Order: sequence, then structure tokens, then C-alpha cells
Amino acid sequence: MGDGIGGAVIGILTNNVFELLVSHTRKDNQEEYGKIEKIMIGKIDDPDQPQYGETTKEDLERALKGKFVSCNVQYRDSKTDVLVCNVFVQKPPEGF
Repeated sequence: MGDGIGGAVIGILTNNVFELLVSHTRKDNQEEYGKIEKIMIGKIDDPDQPQYGETTKEDLERALKGKFVSCNVQYRDSKTDVLVCNVFVQKPPEGF
């Protein structure tokens, strides 16, 4: 896909799936996205935790809950309607 979305992580569902409150989308996105999307982590980049690896649900909650992330969408799983994304932990945008 190559689309980009971003927002706050509002819930952790499993050790590699979370809910994103979508507040930012790239202008050149090819697809439409809902206000809340389920994201499965394909790869994660967190400068505060560069050795991020396989985690538990609790680890993921500590790492992501309430943080602003940007997601490079790889594809939407047609069976589960989950977006598989590369996830990047960001500093929240001004005024967020």
C-alpha cells in the first residue's frame, strides 16, 4: 500500500496488535481509514527502546499506550480487517 497514518495508541489487544485513534493521514494515501484502526506490528522503531523485540501484551502496553505513533501501512488483512504496519514512535505533534 505505502499509505501513512498516525495518532495516539488507545488500546493494546495482543502482544502485537493495538488500536490507533487516527488523527493524521498522508495527503497522498490511496485508501480510506476509519477513526479507529486495529494495527498489527510488522516492524517497530522506538528510539527510546532500540532493541525492541518479541514482547508480551503488557510489554507492548508499557511501550505504546498513550503514545503518538506513525504507521507505514503495508497492507490490510482481508480476513481480520487489521492493518499490518511498520510502526514508528513519535513525539506528539504541536497542540496534540
